[in-house]
Amino acid sequence: MRFVDAHTHLELFAFRDVPLEKARSVEDVRNMILSLPKEVVLGWGWREESLGTSLEREHLEDIPKAVLLLRMDAHVGVVNGRLIDTIGLEKSDKFDPERGYLYEEELWRVASLLKPKGNDMAKAIMKGLREAASMGVVEIHDFVDGDLAEVYAGLEDIPVSVVLMPYYEDHERVVDVVRRSKRFRLGWVKIFVDGSIGARTAYLKEPYEDTSSRGLLLKNYREIASAVEELESKGLRVALHAIGDGAVEECLRAFEVVRPKLPYHRIEHAELITRDQALRAKELRLLLCMQPNFTPFFRETYLKALGRERGSRINPIGMLDELGVDMIFGSDMMPFDPMYGFNYAKSILGERKAKYYYGGWRDEGRYL
Repeated sequence: MRFVDAHTHLELFAFRDVPLEKARSVEDVRNMILSLPKEVVLGWGWREESLGTSLEREHLEDIPKAVLLLRMDAHVGVVNGRLIDTIGLEKSDKFDPERGYLYEEELWRVASLLKPKGNDMAKAIMKGLREAASMGVVEIHDFVDGDLAEVYAGLEDIPVSVVLMPYYEDHERVVDVVRRSKRFRLGWVKIFVDGSIGARTAYLKEPYEDTSSRGLLLKNYREIASAVEELESKGLRVALHAIGDGAVEECLRAFEVVRPKLPYHRIEHAELITRDQALRAKELRLLLCMQPNFTPFFRETYLKALGRERGSRINPIGMLDELGVDMIFGSDMMPFDPMYGFNYAKSILGERKAKYYYGGWRDEGRYL
């Protein structure tokens, strides 16, 4: 198999002070942290399905180190009091000091202060690239800021094709790196419209099953439309992170206002997209980047957060294929294993179609 992983975050390989994906209890997490000879600990990869519970501040409070541990989806992270004091965090709509939870852009602001830089980040990226190549991945679409793009520009002997996907806030720097290096292709520019279901920050039309909240809307349709117009004026296309049906609706409203000239602007995830929304996406010539791997990987989370009816409609790749919506697949690092998602997609779509969405489209020269 020759896979294209159309949604990656290889910088997360640098967030592995502790191998949280191997933890099976809170006590495992604590022991991993305490065994490290470091005063500041940055980790990524915990999830409730593995630990049997949510990881919260109380579990980390007595540890004599400053700790930030990102959930697997990287939309929520937990900190302890020592890190709160070190960074000077204050309560806000993106920081819950009682649970120690940082959300969305506030989480990434703090993570950016702690993450490795320079040569250490370069080593982490190369580790991710080699792991991708070992699994049959021939191309990745990796989301980057300007600093990370510069790290890529300094790498040698890259084993897979790399499409750099700039974050909107730093897209001009990334565009400049791509044009100077001439070794990478420029992808779509990422804008976050909502968060994740696991963090209860994906923006839904109706409240979550286990809370009165509908999640967080990070950009409304007017803001999205303005950004799309700006990017199209530069010959660029957008990749909108939109998981909840409410967030997908804001994206579609924006595109219906703008009526984009360029085909195949992307929506990332679209986990709760409805049939009506899918037909509108098709009419607008949008490209959906889906994650079949999420359905088996987060099954318990979906049922708890959404209930049985909505949980049964999650990641509807069969419906999208039936309607003829343009679609590609990527892992989003959960897990970073293309065969995991491929095997699930094959059970829904059959092997031929699963192969196409996992990279066959590239052989036809489509979309990029």
